[in-house]
This record gives sequence, C-alpha cells and structure tokens, in this order.
Amino acid sequence: MKTNIICLATVFLMVLAGCSDDFLERTPSDQVSSADFFTQEKDLVYALNAAYASIGFNSWGSKYGYSTDLLRVEALTDNALDHHSWNAGYRLADGTASSYDGYVETRWKERYRGIQRVNRILEGADGVTDINADYKARLLAEAKFLRAFFYFDLVYLFGDVPFLTASLEPQDTTPVEDADGEKEASENTKRTDKNVILEAIVKDLSESAIILPSSYGSDDQGRVTKGAAISLKARILLYQEKWTEAANAAKEVMDLEVYTIYPSYEKMFTYEGIGNSEVIFDLQEVKDSDNQWNFTVQNYGPNSAGGWSSGCPMQSLVDTYECTDGKTIAESALFDPNDPYANRDPRMKYSILYPGNDWRDGVFNSIPGATYPGKEIIPGDDLTDGTGGQWNKTATGYNWLKYISEDDIDNGDYWNGSIHYILIRYAEVLLTYAEAKIESNDIDQSVYDAINEVRQRADVNMPVVTSGKSQDELRTILRRERRVELAFEGLRLMDIRRWKIAENVMPGVPEGLTYTDPDSGQPVTLSWGTRVFDPNKHYLWPIPQAEIDITHIQQNPGW
Repeated sequence: MKTNIICLATVFLMVLAGCSDDFLERTPSDQVSSADFFTQEKDLVYALNAAYASIGFNSWGSKYGYSTDLLRVEALTDNALDHHSWNAGYRLADGTASSYDGYVETRWKERYRGIQRVNRILEGADGVTDINADYKARLLAEAKFLRAFFYFDLVYLFGDVPFLTASLEPQDTTPVEDADGEKEASENTKRTDKNVILEAIVKDLSESAIILPSSYGSDDQGRVTKGAAISLKARILLYQEKWTEAANAAKEVMDLEVYTIYPSYEKMFTYEGIGNSEVIFDLQEVKDSDNQWNFTVQNYGPNSAGGWSSGCPMQSLVDTYECTDGKTIAESALFDPNDPYANRDPRMKYSILYPGNDWRDGVFNSIPGATYPGKEIIPGDDLTDGTGGQWNKTATGYNWLKYISEDDIDNGDYWNGSIHYILIRYAEVLLTYAEAKIESNDIDQSVYDAINEVRQRADVNMPVVTSGKSQDELRTILRRERRVELAFEGLRLMDIRRWKIAENVMPGVPEGLTYTDPDSGQPVTLSWGTRVFDPNKHYLWPIPQAEIDITHIQQNPGW
C-alpha cells in the first residue's frame, strides 16, 4: 500500500516537472529522491502544486471528479442517503462495510499520498537556493498546512494512524518480528496516539499562521492563507474539546477582519459566489483541466436534469429547518403539515429541491399526482410520471440544490463542473466560536452575536436568538444551526461522531417525505434499506485490509 503511495507520488511529481527541458537530463524516475528533484525554485513550486492536488479525489480511480467524493460523505450521515449500492461509501452508511471497502482504501491512500508529497517537499527544500527566503518560508508553511489537513482527515476517520513526518521508501514499511516471532508493524508504520498527532499539527498550524499572508494577488488565489491556518486550528481544537483554545483561535480569525458573511446564501455555492468574502479555503476547480474539475451535477443532480440522485436529503434534515418565526416545526404556529415547505428558513429553499420548489422555470416535484396551480412541473422526478431513468430518481422525494448549477446543465457540463468546493468558510468559524464558548459555559453576548451573524445573512434573515438561554438551550440551537447552515458541506460526519450522537441518529430505516397515494388514498413514506450503527465499532472506519496485509498495522476494534 505505502509502496504504491510512494511510487505514485514520485511519478506525479515527475510529470509535473516534466515541462522543464533540463529535467530530461535527470536521474531516471525509478531512482528519484528528494535531493535529486529539488534544485530550483520551480521544482519546489511544482511539488507544492502536486500536494495541493491531493486535497480532492475520486474513488473511481479516474483523474477527474476532483471534489466528488468529498461531497459523498454527506450520504454517510443522517442528512442524506445514497440508494445506489455500487457507489463509494454505500456500505459505510448502512453499517455493513468491511476492511476491504474501496472507499475506505481510497481515502486512506489519497491522504497518505498527500502526506508523502509534503514530506518530500520539507526534506528537499534545503536544496533550493535560487529563491527568496521569505517566499520559500511561505511555500513551506503552505505545505505544513496541507499535511495538517490530511492528518486531521485521517484522525477523525480512523483514529490512531501512522504519523509520518519523513518520506518513506518501500523497505521502510517492512514488518518486523516480535519476541514470539510474530510479524508486527515497523516503527515507521505503527499507529500513533491521535492526540499526539493533533498536538503536532496544531503546532505546525500555529507556526505556519505566523508566516502566511492574510490574502494573495490574483495569480495565487486558492493558496493557504493565515486565516485558513488559524481556522483549521480552531476546527481541530474544537474536535479535541479544548474549548477555550478553540474559541481563542476562532476569535483570532474574526479579529483579522478579512472575512465577512456573504449576503447571499443562494449564490454562495454557484459560479457567482466563487471567491466571495466568506471563503477562507476552497478547492480551485478548473473547467477543462486534466484533473481539477468535478461531476457534481451528474452525481447529485435530479433525474429531470440528467443526474443520478446520489445522496438524497432525508426527512430528518428537512424537519430541522425552522419556520420563519425562528421556532421549530413542532413549536411554530406557522407550520402547516398540509403545506410543509411554506414559511420555512430560506436556507432550505436554497439547499434542497423539495416538491414545489422553483426549478428550471417551473417547479420540482416528486409526489405522484401533485399539482401546483399556475406553475409547470418539470418532468422526470415524479416517481410515477413514466419518464426514464427510474433508478436515478430521488429515493427520498428530495434532491440537493446546493452546488447544483443550472449553468452546467444548460451548457451540458455534467462531467466538467468547476464551482469551487468550499472547505472552510467564515460561518463555520463563527459557529466554532459560539460552540466552544457554550461548551466551556463562558456564555456572553458575543455567543449570541456570532450565531445571529450567521442567521441574519441578507437573504436568510432568520430571527435573532435572544439572550438569556441556558447552556443546554444554546447547545441545541447551535447544533441545529450547524446542521442547516453547513448541510452538504462534508462536516456532518465529523459532528455526529464528536458529539457521540451517531448511535442515536444513524440506526433504523432512513426516511424521506410522506405523501398521500392518489389511487389508494393511503399515506406513503419513502424509505430505503436499513442502517445499523454499533458504537463499539462504527465511530471509526476500518484500516484498509491492503494496508494491514503489507505493514501488519493493527486493525480498529470490531473490524
């Protein structure tokens, strides 16, 4: 496994550097080392770009679909379900995955591929002398951020993992024999306590933040900034339940006065919203490039637009959106079960295609027999309307709208989308600050201000959360706010694990909307399969069997 990582990482670096004429005169690719590669400034830049390219990936093993699988994790939570059993992560969602799961192996491999690239950069940078010292320091700070990003991903998915701060050669992964003659992982591939890793990467992020700039010119958009380093640090500290430190880090980002809440939630996840005032770090997707573009519309779009409906929002998420009076649907007099989507938090309309939501110069509809006077129903999503592609229709009655671009649909760019996928944004930082202060019971007006700044975005304008709430009340409000604000952004998987609520929200039959069958007059609830969640096992993913076979690393409990 690690042999593959090393070889693939080296090959990729070679390819990136291949545009240099004199590179053809260098050591053959099967003998490349960091010392051979890093001699000029451009070598360091090419290598760093390769490390950036490791952020996104596609478990199909193809070179496209850059952010596709980062979005897929939403269907591994109580926010959504994927009804296509052949898709990556399907068995992780229903609790029947094994250590042979392809998505597990891909995630592990891609993260260690990125780590290997960064380690080679840090080892070989001394060989580059034709470079401004400050510029070199900045590039290395970017590299350390990327390594921290990759390690945090590994830790929250797998727990204790091998902590590699130097690149490995194939012989470094060879198992050793214990006192009884049994094979075990070498020192290089043994698992390290996750808290040791988290403390190390927090230190790296703190040091990098001192060096990194707050912003860049147009030629360097998408590179890691000071705000990105501190924001990731705040996220990690929140995960560790280091409440005071997490709040301080989030406040440090707030005090930079670089980021503001973007006024349009509707446009945030469209081409118009690329690079807006709220984005702290994103994937710079590039249309028509070799590998940095996505097929979000094809994967997650509705059947009526030619999509596959992979990862359909669930009813529990829809029910989480408050009514416009700021009360839940269980509390609000504005909620009408016969018109359940009226008078709701606008973020629901901007994130989810539900029956009657405006769509493609008409309305989206998945309910058999439903009518919308004065509006045209877009054909293809009604489960009984006779259109083709039945297996690509929504399994819950809902489809994602966030990140689904009508421009891509109009242009036929189903496989070639380039909306930048946002990895960190300012709303999350504000909610991190509020949560950390709530959990430390250090509740003051700044907690309410942070939550309300998110809620009062111009095109959302939800009622403010008024002061005087208890810690438990604020915790409930904050967790609901994170769920609706950050839906389909890949953070729910982390949240249900760190809050230890996955065993409550994951098991059972995942359900979608309920409608009245026009023929029988009986209620029908859309559902799909059954999920199980064993808290003694499923809070961590299995270590890939391919990795165990090569290194004899220890497996996670229960797998």
